[in-house]
Amino acid sequence: MRAEFRQVVIASVGLLLSGALAIGQLPTTTAPVPNPGPTVTEPSAPEATAPVVPEPTGEAAAAPENPYAGDLRTRLRALGDPLGLRSRAADRGITFDLFATQFYQGIASGGQERTFPFGGKIDYLLNIDGQKLGLWQGLFVNLHAETRYGRSTNEIDGLIAPSNLPLNFPREDANITSITGLKLTQALSESFALYAGKINTLDEYPLRYSPGLGSNKPGLGGFLNTSLVFNPIAARTIPYAAAGAGFAVLREGEPLFTLSVFDPEERATSDLSGLYNRGVVLVPDLVLRTQFLGRPGVYNFGGTYSSAKYRSFDPAAYLNIPFIRSAVARTNTAPQETGSWSLYANFYQSLWADQCDNKRNWGLFGQFGLSDGNPNPVRFVANGGIGGHSMIPGRKLDTFGIGYFYLGLSDNFKSLARPLQPQRDEYGVELFYNIAITPWARLTTDLQIARPSTIGVDTAIIPGLRFQLLF
Repeated sequence: MRAEFRQVVIASVGLLLSGALAIGQLPTTTAPVPNPGPTVTEPSAPEATAPVVPEPTGEAAAAPENPYAGDLRTRLRALGDPLGLRSRAADRGITFDLFATQFYQGIASGGQERTFPFGGKIDYLLNIDGQKLGLWQGLFVNLHAETRYGRSTNEIDGLIAPSNLPLNFPREDANITSITGLKLTQALSESFALYAGKINTLDEYPLRYSPGLGSNKPGLGGFLNTSLVFNPIAARTIPYAAAGAGFAVLREGEPLFTLSVFDPEERATSDLSGLYNRGVVLVPDLVLRTQFLGRPGVYNFGGTYSSAKYRSFDPAAYLNIPFIRSAVARTNTAPQETGSWSLYANFYQSLWADQCDNKRNWGLFGQFGLSDGNPNPVRFVANGGIGGHSMIPGRKLDTFGIGYFYLGLSDNFKSLARPLQPQRDEYGVELFYNIAITPWARLTTDLQIARPSTIGVDTAIIPGLRFQLLF
């Protein structure tokens, strides 16, 4: 099985690279950099931090005087700046963006079903700078609402880490609109900030291998598989939309150390009632930013601890527990465990950087993790790959990524699953190539080859297309 898997991977890599060269460019990926203001531009250098590090401010790189200016072919957003309303609102501290993303992705071989479902998302993002709005200095408000519609490969791929993470939210099986993030941040000085609210933990995950189509949103512009978008070692304890609060120690406007205290309940489609009834989730995180040999790098270390009670087959926002529906009637077959912990280390190190702009770079990335193994269904994680901005002149907005992931499932989880749907470790590769048709219109080709965790489900070959418009 492993030899067959490697042959398929090698052949598919060759096919993808041949296609990239045929259009005169190579694949690329990068990660974004946090920014002190809610401006709108292309993201810059790669970041690698914890699954839940809330950035103290808005989320784009330094913007030109008017980021919405320019003609239809060159401006950053399709709607531009009609009557100057958008730039005037930004001057007063209010920015609003709408991103429409469509996915056509399916199972060409293996998996549970041979079909190509279609689905999509609309993301609404509102950022407020309190000082510019005439309130007080250091106040920032960030809102994220989402509309999800259609179907996805998550229903048929047989993977415990969904092959299309964006379509797993706000809820994987519904056409739904929900507010998944509403964060208030108060900077008390240049080096310290407090934050609280409903926090979209995927938005706050800065280890990104592509600039997210100018949106800085993981999953919308780079990799699609959950294992390469979010470190799955934290999936047991970290909700997608979590009520919480914390503080950040800053260095040059970037988080150096953060401590978050989350409610363990998933709140993507619910309100904030009953806070902390189940316990608390603590997430300390350290981020070291380097310039090794003059090239940017980010090294991140942290962990999670939850005091809540879990079973290893309980639902988890970032995982698709494959037998959970059939196991609902059997929830008393295993005792609940009190508490769950995980440790993680993430990194990005650029190997090449543009001499004129070191924010344009490509390099190596990795995600590693270890957990208690019970109640966490994932015992260890080892993921890595290469990605960055294109080095081809004239293709500065194109991105690529080639990544490998391995999820080592816990013995406890495998034992509980054996009578229902036997499980094994899951591994695979993903390759994507993101073409900038214009700065506001992007087309991504994506290919995943993965051996599902569910025993009896053959290696899945999952090709797909993603098209996004930034309004």
